[in-house]
Amino acid sequence: MEERTIAAISTPSGTGGISIVRMSGSKSFDIISRVFVPINGRGLDKDKDNRKMRYGVIKDSKGETIDEVMVCFMKGPFTYTREDICEINCHGSFVSVKKILNLLLDQGCDMAEAGEFTKRAFLNGRIDLSQAEAVLDIINSTNELSQKEGINQLQGSVREKISSIRQDLLEALSRLEYSINFTEDGEDLSPDEIISFMEKAKATIDKLLNTSNKGKILRDGINTTIIGKPNVGKSSLLNKLLNENRAIVTDVPGTTRDLITDYISFGDFTLKINDTAGIRETDDLVEKIGVDKSIELIDESDLIIAIFDTSRAFDREDEKILDLIKGRNAIIILNKADLEDKFSYDFDQVTIRTSMAKDEGIDKLEEAITEMFNTKDIKRESVLITNTRHERLLNEASNKLSDSLIDIKRGIPLDACEVDLRGAYDDLGFIIGESVSDEIMDKVFKEFCVGK
Repeated sequence: MEERTIAAISTPSGTGGISIVRMSGSKSFDIISRVFVPINGRGLDKDKDNRKMRYGVIKDSKGETIDEVMVCFMKGPFTYTREDICEINCHGSFVSVKKILNLLLDQGCDMAEAGEFTKRAFLNGRIDLSQAEAVLDIINSTNELSQKEGINQLQGSVREKISSIRQDLLEALSRLEYSINFTEDGEDLSPDEIISFMEKAKATIDKLLNTSNKGKILRDGINTTIIGKPNVGKSSLLNKLLNENRAIVTDVPGTTRDLITDYISFGDFTLKINDTAGIRETDDLVEKIGVDKSIELIDESDLIIAIFDTSRAFDREDEKILDLIKGRNAIIILNKADLEDKFSYDFDQVTIRTSMAKDEGIDKLEEAITEMFNTKDIKRESVLITNTRHERLLNEASNKLSDSLIDIKRGIPLDACEVDLRGAYDDLGFIIGESVSDEIMDKVFKEFCVGK
């Protein structure tokens, strides 16, 4: 275990009813005993007060009271980090919190690094690396489904699945190595049993990889891009969905020149909505850059909402927009239904008539999106791959297994097939942190806030 005792503020900055300052490490009890004065006069007892809340005050080195607090000391190893932990619940004043933290640092604590509490939980064996990453997913969850999947992974769903696959690969490896090391030349074991375990493992890996698109949508939201010609109602739609004036709306074409992105909760999902510059031919350099960005964003989107103005006749620029969304998840909005209809075109995609001016048709858009991204399939999955690092390692393991299987079936000597098989086993181990470099750990935990 780490010799350093760390401290950090574990609640968001700003004012509030309560804030928490947390310590973890072997000096936690000694430090809190020096700065905390219980109201009833009975000093803290490491055993009797374990996991109990004590009321009192925090005093600085001059004996002046900083704040009234509730203190909870927890003995390791049955704690979040498996070390001694102390949490100080104080008033949510920025001044109080900062003074308490500085006092702990003066008393011998080190300032915690980003994610260091969770990093210690991993290094001390309380959670694996996939569970540590799930903590961050829970913190960043923006809808009920993503929060539930984060809890599922924190409880070990990914670890159990990966461990099961690795067990199949271990069975294959043990038989392969037995054949290499303990049989005479020309008397290798039949590869059929080895192949059976490898194919079972690969099938499970590929099934997990098939959930990654659903997992991405669950974690990051449905990447939704609103496109159309200038002044058709794109920014008005964004404002209606957000229930606020997020985008500037005028009658002047080309007002939106840069990408505007925002998030809204949408049933079981989160929508990541991009309002783009109007797509049209233009000589304005700045507007042209915005148009190019809009076109690039279409390729990255899970859903495209294409808006057309029915008060104007269908033209070549409208045709260009239809070409851009061909073969993609798209919903067509025929806007300005309150004006005379001069638009004529039969669309293959889901089509909805709206009037932003009269607040008509938005509810039908919400229904269409909900139907298009049905959550029933997602809810049926026992494990979803929501993490890009996991997806990459699963892909590498699958490719190595494919290569190894091809070699074995072609009759390549078994010792030559072992490298890719063992590589796949190791790749899966990286997911749960069976073997992990400092570089990978730093990359994982730098995304955490300091107090977690």
